[in-house]
Amino acid sequence: MMNVVMVPFHDYKKWEEEGFRTRDAHVGEHFSENSEIDKILVINRPTSLAEVVLKRKGWQTKNGIVEYCKNDVQLSKMKNNVWCLDIFLMDFMKVARQKKMWWFTSFNYDKVINAINEACAYLNMDDNILLLQNPMAVGAAKKLQAKSVVFDAIDNWLYHPQMPDKTVIKENYAFIDTRADLIMTVSQALLDTFPTNKNKHWIPNGVDIEYFKAAVKKQKNGKIIVGYVGKIQDRVDFDLVECCLKKFVDVNFVFLGPVYSQKERIKELQQKYKNISFKGDIHYKMLPKEMQCFDIAIIPHKVDEFTNSMNPLKLYEYLAAGKPVVTTGVAGTEAISTYVRSADNYDAFIHEVEKLIHENKDIDPVEVINSVPQECTWTSRTDAMIELFKRL
Repeated sequence: MMNVVMVPFHDYKKWEEEGFRTRDAHVGEHFSENSEIDKILVINRPTSLAEVVLKRKGWQTKNGIVEYCKNDVQLSKMKNNVWCLDIFLMDFMKVARQKKMWWFTSFNYDKVINAINEACAYLNMDDNILLLQNPMAVGAAKKLQAKSVVFDAIDNWLYHPQMPDKTVIKENYAFIDTRADLIMTVSQALLDTFPTNKNKHWIPNGVDIEYFKAAVKKQKNGKIIVGYVGKIQDRVDFDLVECCLKKFVDVNFVFLGPVYSQKERIKELQQKYKNISFKGDIHYKMLPKEMQCFDIAIIPHKVDEFTNSMNPLKLYEYLAAGKPVVTTGVAGTEAISTYVRSADNYDAFIHEVEKLIHENKDIDPVEVINSVPQECTWTSRTDAMIELFKRL
């Protein structure tokens, strides 16, 4: 049996706050249910004094059984075979100066490395696989003594719009390329980011099909609703969305998810059009119910180097919810289901939405759900990961 030390991008506190909705959360959850895994230690992002003071953010995971809490380090048991580690750092001015770059700094601190080593020793997990899913936490891999180092590349941060300084990311990716015993990527394009590593594998996102069956619409009447689920950032092409709003004035467009950017553009669209609404962030527990009103689901993403490094998790969830999908030609959306319509330009996107509006009453949600290949379930995806782990 294997012991895994996870350094996710979204930590356990985030999983509890938002629901287990991200790739790292799904991987952690399914690993904990797999008989090949003995223990899992999740390393939460270190919390700074600046966050505690300015954001009124607590540094400790609220739920779970506390195993020990000392010297601003807390180890908590979250379930039978899962623990998480919280670390508080007194940094204030350094956070103010470095901003997002502080995440790189924090994982290089001796206090952080020592805390992880002590937790591993306490749990008898010295012989562990270090699973990095956060490219900012590579400093930990440089100092920790793990049996094997695995990197799960979720997005390509070299092209992320919120990461203006790419120098450290380049250095971290170069280290991973040469040091990682195994690299897994969410997209085929990401494989090229690690040119010298010989043990790299493409493992796309997945879905828990049973979880989303509650989103199946019982009756089809009233106005057609076209829906979008996910973080609303620069990747959403609101020029394309506006073309749809103009064309389909009797169709309601609903966006579920937190708004991180393009706020002025969204305000402009809401003032200009009556058939668009933004519902804000939705806890993952409520998502199937909130998606129930959708007739059609969309992925109106810009096609660029960043989106081509991704694999839209929402695509699998839309299908598992019984919703036909129209998407732009971003990577990872092809050849999954006949209920996914891909468009290379605005006119084609509008045409595919129009076709689904006319076909809506004839589409059987059960057939849409059954179109999802078994290999696209999170159980299959994480089983594939664990098979790779066993070869290390």
